[in-house]
Parts: sequence; structure tokens; C-alpha cells
Amino acid sequence: MKKEMLLGVGAHEPIYHRMRTGNSTSEEWADWERETSEENLNILEDLGVSTIHIATTKGFGLEYEKPLIERAAKFAEDAAKRGMQVSAYVQGFPVYYETFLLETPEAVNWLAKDQKGDFIPWGGHTFRRWMDPTREEFLEYQFKLFDYILERFHPSSFGIDNTRLAPFYTDSGTNSFRNYLRNKFSEERAFEEFGLKSFDAIELPHFDSVYYPRDAYQIIKDPILQEWCYWRSHITSDFCRKLKMHINKTDPNGKLASASGCEGLRYNHLFTTGCKFQDYIDALDSTSMEESAWRPGVFEAGREENSSSIMDERHSNDVLQKELTAIRISTDCRFMKILSESGMDSHRTFWGENDRASKIIALSHAMAFAHNGNVIGTVGPLAAHPDMTKDIQDVIDWGNNHINLLTDRDSRYAPTAVWRGESTTAFIRHRSLWEACVIEQTLIENSIPFTILLDKGLETFMKNRKVLILPGTECVSQKQVNLITEFVENGGKLLLLGKSGTRDERTRVRKKYAFEHLFGKSFPDLTLIGPPHWVPTLDWGKMPETISSKYGKGEVTMIKSIQEKHPLDLTRDPYMPERQVMVKDIIPPKNEAQILKAFYNLMGEELVKVDTMQWTISEFWVQGKNLTICCVNLNQEKDGGPVTVNFGKLEVESVKMHTLLEEEPRELKTVAQKVSVQSCKSLLIFEVILKNGFSLNL
Repeated sequence: MKKEMLLGVGAHEPIYHRMRTGNSTSEEWADWERETSEENLNILEDLGVSTIHIATTKGFGLEYEKPLIERAAKFAEDAAKRGMQVSAYVQGFPVYYETFLLETPEAVNWLAKDQKGDFIPWGGHTFRRWMDPTREEFLEYQFKLFDYILERFHPSSFGIDNTRLAPFYTDSGTNSFRNYLRNKFSEERAFEEFGLKSFDAIELPHFDSVYYPRDAYQIIKDPILQEWCYWRSHITSDFCRKLKMHINKTDPNGKLASASGCEGLRYNHLFTTGCKFQDYIDALDSTSMEESAWRPGVFEAGREENSSSIMDERHSNDVLQKELTAIRISTDCRFMKILSESGMDSHRTFWGENDRASKIIALSHAMAFAHNGNVIGTVGPLAAHPDMTKDIQDVIDWGNNHINLLTDRDSRYAPTAVWRGESTTAFIRHRSLWEACVIEQTLIENSIPFTILLDKGLETFMKNRKVLILPGTECVSQKQVNLITEFVENGGKLLLLGKSGTRDERTRVRKKYAFEHLFGKSFPDLTLIGPPHWVPTLDWGKMPETISSKYGKGEVTMIKSIQEKHPLDLTRDPYMPERQVMVKDIIPPKNEAQILKAFYNLMGEELVKVDTMQWTISEFWVQGKNLTICCVNLNQEKDGGPVTVNFGKLEVESVKMHTLLEEEPRELKTVAQKVSVQSCKSLLIFEVILKNGFSLNL
């Protein structure tokens, strides 16, 4: 596909689903007919649409849905003649049992059940029930369904929905869990890890729904319960992996995508939904995170009435300081950063924005933070309106005229990495997620180039990082301690925040601080053992408030706490009742200045960053041997300037600044390793040409 701005439309829900759920208009059948009409294809072609997502299955049963598949195949053929690609929506584990079981009555034995033995509905849809992904018969059924689709057409990709499910309790599931444990642990290691010599009597964990429901756990300490979480992720991601392999037998170029969750970076995703992000990244061609609560923009802080005015040293004006405490800066760039370390792209543009100002913010954000900044994503429904892109056409045209700025991005320029330790974010409830979110938020709002690593990234993507930050990463294995030690020994800088390194990967309290050897001194015994049950707990009060040291060629600083500005909101979202970090609590911590000072001391003069308003956020891209810096103003009401780019020790030859909706760039003069501009209305892109032969060393 040629380099251009890529616009998409979609209608992934079939008409049967729309009518049954009530998510429809009184003209829904007419819209359904119009979606695949010649008239609509003409509109889509005139709009310049390049990708279309269309429904093929929703779990009604293959025979029932064959007309949907034939419809999609005919449409894909017609769209291809006009240069448009069509991807196929397919359903994952839920089925419409009323039609599905009529076709396949034996499938009643494939249905998942909850711990009371009841079928599990899809949320409020009582007519939809979840399947048990450990049933081989269901996997074979899905193979047959995909074969039927592929016999009729080859979609540009398949998007499979709902591949994570609530805890389920079946004989097949129990046997699968036991076999998973047997394959993973020898008898000797099982006894060492769990005090068990056999898994033959292991059952899937049942919870007391009244006195101790799952959400009551503060720390998941039982290693078998932890393995239950890993097993759930294994079976669902492996289901996807097998589907992908099956697709590729027929279509070697076939792609399979599935979402890794909804708002999953704000709650203990592995424990709650049984999804380990890395499993899905490894199993699929692409994945994403639905983060509507983090849509880009500036919003009123949810608790400004309880917040004292926090002095912000970046701005001396008292009125502005008070204003900054009353707003919340929102961005869904985190999962993009995570995916880019694995060579995947992710882009989210519109979350229901209807006005031009909101759309421009969303488009600017996508252009800045997506690896492929030319991918706009879905701009509207498949039943298109001729004026659907009228209010953003000038932005699309500008993107096409500046396409090389938005594409050909090699990698993020990210000398700093934040490690989201998977054991910590899975098994230390709520607080660990809040700490990760607010440290990331601090870096975002201060326009510091950084990325986010999962456990695999700690092993694979640390080469040439300058600073590693552990944002309250309590659970650290000895292998991970060794990797981090090697990083510091070879010249890396380490910032330890909160209770990082106080537990092992099983959440067991460490008697000795995991990183005390880096400081060249002994720390106090961290365990506190006392009545009533003589259970070891963490005595963090013994630790110093802050301490720094050199180790090998590197340096390390520890700050004892990440401090909230106000009491955190522990109420539950009524739609997703697991305990989440509320977005209104994701603001830089009270001791932001202390943390930033420690970070700047570690980073030194090499730091490349942008100094600007809190609501103007930045991303940094390597393009060849040059650097591209994108600055996005998320505030509809205020200018995002002034903007000053500090190049640290980079040897800069020239700088051009491209402004959204302005055709000609401006040449900027570098003074004392900086360039400055007074205004940022929406999007600025600084094209930084580095001197010949210079390497970014990343």
C-alpha cells in the first residue's frame, strides 16, 4: 500500500446482534442494506477510505452466519476493485446459544460455567454465553469457521473479539490446569514452590463471594493462585496462537489481531481478566488496548476540591499554579510505547469525538505517538455520509503533504525506561498500578522521552538505555536483580521508587533489600514478624528517606515513597467492578519535584527534553540518523506554548519546525543547544538533522 494517510470505516456488529441488543436505530435495517451498496462504495471511494472492517461472525453459528460471510466476501471483492482493503471481524469465545445450540446441540458441553455451576452470560446479554476455551471441539469448530471464510475471501486481517473470559469451572478446565502445572513444574520443584508433590487433586480456585470475593485480595500470595492466573492467560493466548497458525496454512500472509483488554493498565489485569500482555503480544500479529477513559485531552481534576495547591516549579505564576492543580492531562500513549518495544504498532484516534476541536486533538495525538503516524483509524461507520470527513479534510491533506514526517519512523528515542514488573502489577493490588501510572504521568507531563518495558523487555530491550526507573516495582526475581545489577555495573543509572525490590516474584517479603549491594552498605532487616499468626510482613519504616550511590560505572538512587496529593479513590467502576485506579487520581505525585531532581541528576547533561506547558506533551522518534520531536497541545482552550527543545549533547546541524495546517516549515536557529517557539496551537513537529556520522546510540 502506498504511503498516504490511511482512513478506515467499520461496522463489526451484524444486524442480528444490533437488533437483539437494542444498539440500533429505527432505520437500522436500511443502514445495513446500504453498507454494502454500490452507492456506499462510491462514497467511500470519494472519501479516500483505504481500510474497512466488516462483520463475518458473532457467535450465532456457522450455518446461521453463512449469509454474513457471503456478504462480506462480495463486498471485499467490490472494495478491492477500488483499492480498498477489507478486514474481517470474527467472534471469540461468546456464542448466541439460542441459534448456536440448534446447529450444534453437543456444544452445550463446551459452555463455560461459573463456580456455582451456572452458564456465564456476556455482561448484561443474557442471550450470549461464554465457551470453555480448553475444549478441543470448540477450537476445531473455530478452525472450520475460519476455513469457510478463507474459502470465500482473504481478508487483510482478522480481528477476533472477546478472547478473555471470567473465571470458569469445568472438568476440561480442571484437567487443563493440572496438566499445565505438571508440564511446568517437576515433582521436586513443585514441592519446593508449593509444598506439594502432586497436582492430581488440584481444583480450580473457588472464592467466598460474600466474605472474601476476589476483589478483596490486597496481595495474591498463594503461588497456586498465581499460577492459575498464568494458566488462564496461557490457554486463551494459545487458542489465538493456534488460530493464527491455522489461518497461515491457507493464507501465509493472513493476520490475526485481538485486543488485550479494556483499560488494562489501570488494574491488576492478569489477576482480574487472566491476560498477561506479553502472551498476547507473542501470540498475535497485533494487539491493542481499549482505553476510552484515557482519551487524549485536558479535563477537570476529579478532586480539586480536596487538593491543596501544589507548587509547580516549572511555572512561577501563582494563578497558573492553582490552575494546574485543577486539571488532568489524559493520553492513551502508554500501550503504544509497550507495543513498540516488540515491533508492533498501535493507534487509537477517535473515541466518539464529534466536534472539530476534539478531533484535531485526537488526530494530532495519533500523528505524534503512533509508530505509523499516517494511520488515522476509523473515522466513521461503514454506512458512510459524504461529508463524514469534511471537518478534518484539511488535516488529512496536510498529512498527505507531510507524509515522510509521519512514516519511516525507525524507533522511539527513549533513553529512559519505566519497568512495569509483571508480578507486581498482577499480584500487588491497586497501589502498584497507581504508582506506575503516576510516574509515567510525571514523565509525560514533563515531556521526557521514555518507554515502558514489560518483563521480557527488561531482558531484551535494555541495550543503550541510560536510566531505568522502577515505579514501586515490589516483586523482583533474583534473575531480574542480576540483570539490573549488570545494567548499572556497565554504566546505567537506576532510580528506585517506593518499595521496589522488597519482595520476590512470588510476593514473598525479602529479609534483605534486593538492591542493597548497589549502595555498598547494609540495610535494615525488612521483615516484621509478630502476632497473631507470626506472618512475615514488610517493615518499610526502617528504610532511609533517600540514598544515592555509585556502583561500577553506573549510579543508583532510592526514594522511599511515591506520595499521593490526596487520598486515592477506591470505589469501583459500575461497568467494570474490579478495583481500578481512577483516572482522576492519575496526576503527578506530591513529591514530583524530588523525583524529578533525582532523575535529572542521574540523566545529567545528556538529557533531551521539551520544556513547555503541562498540557503539551511530546514524543521523540529516530528516523535514520536524525531525530523527529512531536509536540501535541491537548488543551482546546489555551495555547500550548512557549515550547523550548533542549538537545542535551546531541550535535545538531539544523532544525525545521512543521506546524499542523501550515504548509511551509520554519528554519529555527539553535542557541545554547536549544530552540524555542512561542506558540503551539495543536501539533508541532521538529525535524532535527544531526551532523554527519553521528549515531543516536540507542
